[in-house]
Amino acid sequence: MGRISKHFMNPKIEKRVYEVFVESVKNTKTPDEVIDFLNDLLSPVEKIMMAKRVAAAFLLLQDKYTYEEISRTLKVSRGTIAKIHAVFALQGNGYRKILGDILKRKNAKAAVSELLDAITPLPPKSANIGEWKKGKIKSKQKREEPI
Repeated sequence: MGRISKHFMNPKIEKRVYEVFVESVKNTKTPDEVIDFLNDLLSPVEKIMMAKRVAAAFLLLQDKYTYEEISRTLKVSRGTIAKIHAVFALQGNGYRKILGDILKRKNAKAAVSELLDAITPLPPKSANIGEWKKGKIKSKQKREEPI
């Protein structure tokens, strides 16, 4: 993130500035408004830094990845990952709510995908089983989503 000014604000003014910021975020109504607002508000480097933090939090929340894997994948330091992990340990309600909802949707999609695989009928009698299996694998790959 960018550097914070070394000139301190009056705490009342700082509180009001933060309230205006929060109100601005709350006033976005559509995904396009959020994107426009963030594009106006953040520099390209700040957007990448914030996106990496959210992605790291998402991966930590899944509890499947090590610090090393997250660091290598997202190109973030282990210190950054440790700070995000500490937020989860101390509070992290914001991360858990927003990212938890995304994770629930992802898990729901995976469950539906498994259900579709289970109810897919067997190939017709005259079908080539090898070709049918290849087609089934390709359709499953299309349904899967990355992180």
